[in-house]
Amino acid sequence: MDAVDAVDAVPLGARSDVILQQGDHALFGVSTGNSYFSRRRLAHAISWAAAHFDVVDVIYADLYLDAMCEAFGYELADARRSAAKQLRGVRRRIQGALEDAGKPADRVRARPLSDFLEEPAYQEVRARALTALLTDTELRAVRDEMAYQFLAKRLDPGAFPTTRQVQVVQSYVDAELPFFVDSPSILGVASSVHCYHTVMALGRLLFSDRVVGLRPADNQGYAIVACQD
Repeated sequence: MDAVDAVDAVPLGARSDVILQQGDHALFGVSTGNSYFSRRRLAHAISWAAAHFDVVDVIYADLYLDAMCEAFGYELADARRSAAKQLRGVRRRIQGALEDAGKPADRVRARPLSDFLEEPAYQEVRARALTALLTDTELRAVRDEMAYQFLAKRLDPGAFPTTRQVQVVQSYVDAELPFFVDSPSILGVASSVHCYHTVMALGRLLFSDRVVGLRPADNQGYAIVACQD
C-alpha cells in the first residue's frame, strides 16, 4: 500500500471538515511518551500530509521533561540525563521519518516546542488560554483530566500523585494548549488542522461547537489521523 493511502483522516466538527479540505497547513505533535507515531507511522503521516497540505509542521514536546523526571524521584543530574535521552530518541524518530518520506518531506518543518516560548504570537495565545483556565471550569476539568491520565500511567496502582507531580504535568499540558486554540496565528498560516491519532480530551471539548468558554479560532481545525498497519 502506498504511504499516502495508508492514512485515514477524519475531521472533528463541521468547521474542521472545511479546513481540512482547504489544505493550508497540518500540525503534528509528537511527544517522547507517545509511541503511536513510530518512525514508520510518522513517515506515512508526513507523506500523506505533504500530499494534501501546502505546509506541514512537526512539533515535539521538549519542555518540563527534566522537571517531570525529578518529580518522579530522579536526582537532578539523573533527571537531566533522562530528559536528554528521551529528546535524542524523539529527534531520531522524526529525522528517520523525514528521511523515509523522501522528497515530500522538504516542505516539513520539525521544531521543538521550546522554540516558540519567546515568540509574541505564541505568548499571546498562551496568555489567552491561561486566563481562560481561571474561569472556564469545563476547560480546567479537561486539562486536569489529561494530567491525571498521564500520571496514572506512571504511578504505582493505588498511589496518589504529589502536588509537585500534578503541577508539572499541568504545565506540560498548558504549554501545548495554544496549538489547539490558534495554530494559524502562531505558525503564520491561513488555516491549520491539528492532527492526532485519536480524539484527545481537549480536542473533544474545544471542537464540540462550544457556545461559552475558550474556543478555537475560526481557522483552526482538528482531525483524527490514523495510519493503517
